[in-house]
Amino acid sequence: MARVPLRETVYINFTAGGAGTAKSGPISARETWYPDVASVKANAGSVTNESTCIISTGDVNTKNFRDSTVNGSSGDASDRVSGDVIKCGQFVWADWTGGDASVQAQLTVTGTKEV
Repeated sequence: MARVPLRETVYINFTAGGAGTAKSGPISARETWYPDVASVKANAGSVTNESTCIISTGDVNTKNFRDSTVNGSSGDASDRVSGDVIKCGQFVWADWTGGDASVQAQLTVTGTKEV
């Protein structure tokens, strides 16, 4: 298997209450991710309500906390996903709360992957 650069971005829209969840992970059993950094931000012209964001890894039933930020809207990054191995059925998660209603947010995962 070859190791190649990983850069995956997922977009979601916050609810009317300013919350949202994004996840990104391998799409087949032939891929394994080795993330280095997970970055989050909201794509708003200006931020009225700065969201908090929790970054986790794992499957839908077992999210393992990795980091949190109080700058979930204006943007932040965490390298605490480094060292995790993400296989098909597992994800890097971003869970936002307290942001601006209906704003688009993004989770970007960078590192390497085996394909």
